[in-house]
Amino acid sequence: MQIVIKIENRTVELVLQKSKKVLDTHKFLDEYHLSEELLPEMDRLIKRNKLMPLDIKKITVKSDLGENFTTCRIAKAVANAWNWKSK
Repeated sequence: MQIVIKIENRTVELVLQKSKKVLDTHKFLDEYHLSEELLPEMDRLIKRNKLMPLDIKKITVKSDLGENFTTCRIAKAVANAWNWKSK
C-alpha cells in the first residue's frame, strides 16, 4: 500500500493505492496550515480504510509547485520520514 500526496492549485489530495489501483482519496485545501493538517488527514484516511500505519509502505509526492515552496517541502519531509522508517 502507498499514499500519494498530490498538490495542485492549493488543493492537497491524498490517494491511497494498492498496486496502482486507487482505493480511496481525500482532498482538502492548503491554506498555509499543511504542517498542522497533513498527518491528521493521513491518519483519517488510513483509519477510514481500516488499515494500520504499518500497512503503508511508501509515500510519494506529486506537486505542481516548485521545490522552494514550503507546502512542497513539508509534504516531501513527511514522505521522506515515513519512507525512512519503512526500510
